[in-house]
Amino acid sequence: MILDVYTKAFGQGDAQFAETVIAENYIQHNPMVKTGKAGFMEFLSLLQQMPKPENPKQPIMRLLAEDNFVVVHSQLEFMGKEMATMELYRIESGMLVEHWDASEEIKDGKPMVAGTLTIDEQEPTAANKRLIMNFVRQVLIEKQVEHSARFLGQGLKALDFAADYDSFQLHRVVGEHNFVMTQSEATQGSKHSVQYDLYRVSEGLIVEHWAVNQEIPKEMAHSNGMI
Repeated sequence: MILDVYTKAFGQGDAQFAETVIAENYIQHNPMVKTGKAGFMEFLSLLQQMPKPENPKQPIMRLLAEDNFVVVHSQLEFMGKEMATMELYRIESGMLVEHWDASEEIKDGKPMVAGTLTIDEQEPTAANKRLIMNFVRQVLIEKQVEHSARFLGQGLKALDFAADYDSFQLHRVVGEHNFVMTQSEATQGSKHSVQYDLYRVSEGLIVEHWAVNQEIPKEMAHSNGMI
């Protein structure tokens, strides 16, 4: 369903398809897009009017799902910029009812999305979610950096995961086998941002990590917030 939204709605501008999958009370958390089904349709119309790149790159896309939540991690070209995005969709009764996201410009060719795409069905979802929640609580929130070695695979360091935030609050966790995504809220001085982290776990250790951070603007197109 989510792949169809990307290919049919966003890619082909199929408004008729969008009408069938977007709920009337659709809750939008993207700060630049109005909430509700009407807001989504307005954004879709504006998107189709934007100039398209002559030779669009094939987007890198990583998907995982748990219950009624779907996570999309992608690298897209938008308005002449390469962007890393992390999106979270909530589905109810076969309709999209809520959407969160964050995007960050990719600069200097930094590999913000490249890496493993394959879901390893041998990895236990529940155990990996617990691992990540414990890592976030102990290392990122309580800053017990001395405990990081028990969570991280070879070559990874605790400092690779978060800046020196004044506060770090975990909101949502979605996992599918070897991939676990966390949605968090962070403050650093006067900067207030949303942070999406995607972890790949293998045999009880974090072996790969991606992050997307976006500052929360003071004014938005709705009153839903970004979290």
